[in-house]
Amino acid sequence: MLELKDLLRNLHLIQIRTRKKMQGGLASSYRNVFRGQGLEFAEVREYVEGDDIRLIDWNVSARHRNLYVKQLMEERELNIITALQGSRSMDYGTTTRTKFHAAAEIAALLIFSALHTGDRPGLIVYGGDAPMEFVPPQKGTQQGFLLLKRILAARLAGHRGDLDELLKFLTHGLKKKSVVFLVGDFIYSRWVPEQLEMACRRHDVIALGILDPTEVEGPPGGVFALDGVASCARVVAVNQRARERYAAEVRRRLDEVAAIFQKAGADFLLLKTDSAYETELQQLFHRRLQIQTRA
Repeated sequence: MLELKDLLRNLHLIQIRTRKKMQGGLASSYRNVFRGQGLEFAEVREYVEGDDIRLIDWNVSARHRNLYVKQLMEERELNIITALQGSRSMDYGTTTRTKFHAAAEIAALLIFSALHTGDRPGLIVYGGDAPMEFVPPQKGTQQGFLLLKRILAARLAGHRGDLDELLKFLTHGLKKKSVVFLVGDFIYSRWVPEQLEMACRRHDVIALGILDPTEVEGPPGGVFALDGVASCARVVAVNQRARERYAAEVRRRLDEVAAIFQKAGADFLLLKTDSAYETELQQLFHRRLQIQTRA
C-alpha cells in the first residue's frame, strides 16, 4: 500500500498524463462509440421514408395495418465499470512502469473519459487474496478522484487474478446493464467460460490484457537470479532457443484467452506496458464504431 505522500504524487502525475491523452482524442473516440449504447424505448410513431427498418415494431404495425417504428430515447448516463486485477502478478515490470501502474493509468483514462461525457464511472478491484472491492458508479469529479485513490491504495495480494468471483458479481450482483472494462494480465488467470458468457449477455464487456514486454517475448539472453512469487530464489540460464519456446507458449496462451473472450461476446485487446496504449484504445473504439455503423 502506498504512503499518503506517494499516493498524492502518483495521483497528480496520472492526472497530468491523463489530461494530455484525453486531449489527444481518446475522450472523443470513447463518446462516439459508447454514447449510442444507452438507448431505451420511448414510444412508437408512424414509419416515414428513411427510417431504420430494424426499428419497425411489427406487432403494433400488424394491429394498425400500417408501419410503426420504435422511437428510442438516449439514456443520459451509462454505468462504466473498470474491473482491475489486484493480484501480485500485476506487480511486475521491466520498463518504466509495472503492469499495475500501467493498468492504473488506463483506468484513469477510462474514468475521466466517462466523466467527460456525463457517464457514471465505478470500480471493482478483484483477484488475489483480499475480498473483491466494489465502488458503485457515480457522477462527478470527486468520484473520479475517489476511484483513483482506491486504485493507488490497493494492496496487491495472491498469486493469480482469477475471475470467478468477479464474473458471478457481474452476472448476479450488478443489476444495471453496464460497459465493463476488465483490466488484468489474464494469462495466469482462471475462470469458467460459461460464467463469462453469462456476464457478457448482461453487460458490454471489453477485456484489456496488460503484459510486460518480457512476458510476451521472453527475457533477454543471460543468467538470472529469479525471486518467484513463492519467494523461492532460483538461478536460470536463458538462451535464444529457450526464449523462442517461451514466446511460442505465450502466443498459444494469448490466442486461447482471446478466443475465449471473443466466443463469449467480449472484445479483447492486448496492451504492453511500453506501448502507446491510448492510441491502441482509440483504434479499438474506432473498430467498434465501424461495426456498429455497418450493423
